[in-house]
Amino acid sequence: MSARLAMIVAYDLNRAIGAHGALPWHLPDDLRRFKALTLGHSVIMGRKTYASIGRALPGRRNLVLSRDPEFSAPGIIRVENLEQAVDLASDVEISWVIGGGEIFRLALPLVERLEITEVAARIRDADAWFPDFSPLGFFEVQRTHHSPDSTHAFAFDFVSLVRS
Repeated sequence: MSARLAMIVAYDLNRAIGAHGALPWHLPDDLRRFKALTLGHSVIMGRKTYASIGRALPGRRNLVLSRDPEFSAPGIIRVENLEQAVDLASDVEISWVIGGGEIFRLALPLVERLEITEVAARIRDADAWFPDFSPLGFFEVQRTHHSPDSTHAFAFDFVSLVRS
């Protein structure tokens, strides 16, 4: 069986995904969606994304790209490149690329599906961005809007895209 490759990301109106090694917002519904979609699957991330999370994500095979052969952590499998990660994830139905910016850039030409949380904000001190994917032939299949409320400081949309 060959794993399908998908990507899950939250970004602002400028496609910013991070600031100072962390998510620049706290959106509980987005975190619940992330968990629901990725649980039971492989997640592929870079070392900096792993460091920002601080631990392996439970219930998922955690594949962490790192050039450092000495890098290791409980619950993760260190891989040297994206190809190795995809090979190791080939026994699951779907593998999720979860960041950061450089890993998104490398994987974007290979993914079949994008699950995006578009956050209605502009983060001033952002230092990581999601790459432009407009020329890659994705089309929107679903969009769900969420207004700000007592636990969500920003409005956001859940957007599902598939490659045409």
